[in-house]
Amino acid sequence: MGTSILRRSEFKKSELEDLQKLLEIAKGQNDCINLNLIYMTFTLNEQNYDKVMSYFSERGITMIQDDIEPDVTAYSCEGEKVRPFDPSKIDITMKPLTLDALLKRIENDEIEFDASFQRKAGLWNKRQKSQLIESIFLRIPLPAFYFDASDDGRWLIIDGLQRVTALRQFVVDKTLKLEEMEFFPELNGCNYDKLPRAFQRRIDETVINVYLVNPATPANVKFNIFKRINTGGLELEPQEIRNALFQGKATVFLQECAGLDSFLAATDGSVKSERMLDREFVLRYVSFCYLDLDEYTGNIDEFLNEGMKFLNRADDDSLEKIKSGFERVMENMSRIMGRNAFRKICRDGRRRPINKAIFESWCIAIKGMSNDKIESLVRHRDKVQERYMDLCEDGNYLYLLKAPDRKNVYSRIADIILLVNDVLGEDGEKDD
Repeated sequence: MGTSILRRSEFKKSELEDLQKLLEIAKGQNDCINLNLIYMTFTLNEQNYDKVMSYFSERGITMIQDDIEPDVTAYSCEGEKVRPFDPSKIDITMKPLTLDALLKRIENDEIEFDASFQRKAGLWNKRQKSQLIESIFLRIPLPAFYFDASDDGRWLIIDGLQRVTALRQFVVDKTLKLEEMEFFPELNGCNYDKLPRAFQRRIDETVINVYLVNPATPANVKFNIFKRINTGGLELEPQEIRNALFQGKATVFLQECAGLDSFLAATDGSVKSERMLDREFVLRYVSFCYLDLDEYTGNIDEFLNEGMKFLNRADDDSLEKIKSGFERVMENMSRIMGRNAFRKICRDGRRRPINKAIFESWCIAIKGMSNDKIESLVRHRDKVQERYMDLCEDGNYLYLLKAPDRKNVYSRIADIILLVNDVLGEDGEKDD
């Protein structure tokens, strides 16, 4: 107890308050705390790392660690000016529509059920789907539906995926049978064909409010509309939204590159595919290595959207060259940095999570380097890693990893290029 009291006295009042708050969070999660949450709360260094860790371990708290650092660059930081989209460019039309008209679009394959959303389309259970149909029988108004109507012949669902899926399964596919009905229990077990015509007619004639995002709305505005409006049971990640909005060469290319052995090896399989995080990493490589960085305004979503447009415009030969360049960078990062590729390296020996900002910086540095210079870095990989370990102890560099504005992005890239040049210079070669 004496040791614990001593350690408590070593913390500032504000630090102790934060520790106690994190302790409460941990107790609410089966005595576990994510290390990333601790990293985001405290500036850990050699002086305070042990005592912060001891605070939790002495209280029986298990510390767990994700293998991808939180994407702090997606949020604003001190000094950054958040640049929202122009509201005048939002072009949304509201029109009343009968369910029969919507169902005809489904029958004629004029509603996009994107393959990447199929997992999310099945979030509702049979009871929830049945109660939606029962609500229609009871003439209870349904919430509004939102569609991207850029292609009038094939609307893309922005909000209402669970409802549209339930209607398709019941009326069009006829695979859903009603169950657990509250007001009409006699209809349990019925599919659409077994309903009396009066009930079928009530479905067909139900009027719904449909909001259509029109073609004149710019892609980045649509992206923000997707983020703000989508209220499905599982919130879409930014890359999942991009995958829906920018269908074409880009989506195919990212999927192919995310499955490359060189990428899986360089990231040690840590970048998961479930929410398209792996495709986002590939897109970050493309955007930072092939777009003009002067176009980066500090809004990472807008910049990555431009990357999707770039890929969709590229010809097949260009895409093949980009893919080969990506493989080359991944293979050589494995050779130079080993299992610490795209991670901070610290002297305590603990392996850090992959960091998106570090990924971008090293990709740029290695992509433009000649094979001879890469071989020099491979020969001196111990020196590269030692120098990078020093950089990871620099508080200014650690700040740059969290700062999303363009000036700081340039600075953290420059730090890596300078490090590489220093090592090459000592070997008699210097990168341009």
